[in-house]
Amino acid sequence: MRIEVLGFGGCPNTPTMRDRVVEAVGVLGSGYVLVEVDQESLAADDLRRGYPTPTVLVDGVDLFGLPTPSSPAMGCRVYPGGVPSAEEIGARLAEFGAEFGAEH
Repeated sequence: MRIEVLGFGGCPNTPTMRDRVVEAVGVLGSGYVLVEVDQESLAADDLRRGYPTPTVLVDGVDLFGLPTPSSPAMGCRVYPGGVPSAEEIGARLAEFGAEFGAEH
């Protein structure tokens, strides 16, 4: 599975999210490709710019259920209770693996 951590330099939660995703992937083991994506470096019409930051995409699907944005307008993301823990991220990644199998 390809995991993209979307963020940009001005987002204070991006480093925390990245670290927690790295920790979760480390526990889950192989089969994951982790990529950090600086949204500011994406083309102006790339819809990944429209996800609030930080966002984790698994094979292009938001890990926490946001739909694909309709426009590339950047902004900040607030998670209820703060940035998800590595354990919560790992559980969601495991669900994605079970739900989508080798396709996703």
